[in-house]
Amino acid sequence: RGNKFLKDFQMFQKKISHYGMFNSLSQTLLKITSPGVPDFYQGAELWDFSLVDPDNRRPVDYGLRIKMLKELKKREQEISALELARELVSNKENGKIKLYLIYKALNYRKNNRTTFEKGEYSPLEVKGDKANNICSLSRKLGNSMALVVAPRFFTRLIQQPESLPLGKDVWQDSFVVLPIGEAGMKYRNIFTGEIITPVRHNETTALYLAEIFTNFPVALLERII
Repeated sequence: RGNKFLKDFQMFQKKISHYGMFNSLSQTLLKITSPGVPDFYQGAELWDFSLVDPDNRRPVDYGLRIKMLKELKKREQEISALELARELVSNKENGKIKLYLIYKALNYRKNNRTTFEKGEYSPLEVKGDKANNICSLSRKLGNSMALVVAPRFFTRLIQQPESLPLGKDVWQDSFVVLPIGEAGMKYRNIFTGEIITPVRHNETTALYLAEIFTNFPVALLERII
């Protein structure tokens, strides 16, 4: 208890873990939606603090993961997707938010298998002061289209370790530039159920990041119209 180093280190740990959790969510979503086969190391469905071999070869608590996934599915039946998303963000330290992301995104990929196996991959341009803080892409085949928006460089994005990368105060007027022809379309966030409508901005069709990231720190948007 009198270890002065430990006291200082815990303050540092709290700060980097806050940013690290959001970074992990972005990496996981990009892994699932990018071209190729998403590979998961067993046990990494929750926050994983292992180093490389042999540290990462410890037994995996599958019982815990099964229990948490059942709890998530049960909670989905009890409250709206938006309420569940907010609940998971508020309790992100328990790791359920990452399990939820994996569960929803992998099932979406499975249900749209042809789009992800044979569809086009296109990087999307982002404009505004926060343009460098976003990785965005689309996967498209015929009338099926999904948009992926994942933040990065969180220490530059939110200065306080208790802050969330959500809302207009963070994202200001930055936006994702959509392909020509997407004007008039609508998109559903599979994590929150929110419906987002692009708007015209000068000569482009835009999705504002402040609207995308109102309640959840990453977005997988399904075109619905």
